[in-house]
Amino acid sequence: MKQDLTFINEKGSRCNHDLTVYALSTCGFCKKAIKFLKDNSIKFKYVYFDDLDSDLQNKIEETLKDKFDKRIAFPFLVIDDKRCLVGFNQEEWEEKLL
Repeated sequence: MKQDLTFINEKGSRCNHDLTVYALSTCGFCKKAIKFLKDNSIKFKYVYFDDLDSDLQNKIEETLKDKFDKRIAFPFLVIDDKRCLVGFNQEEWEEKLL
């Protein structure tokens, strides 16, 4: 699935985890999440889910639901391809990433 996507890579001096963010281009919480990562110089990659075609969106949703057993909401942060955070709660993100 990831090989079908073109991610935007953000460089940062903090690289403790492999982070992938699935975001919506119009979502205020997604914008806050991306700003949080950039402001804290955390290396990550992201893709705007709403810019993808519907077949790929469906494939991503199915894969994420199956892997993490979570409802899909945005932003959807995948950490080291092993766990995830759904939605942006700054305290939770600080606890897991800083």
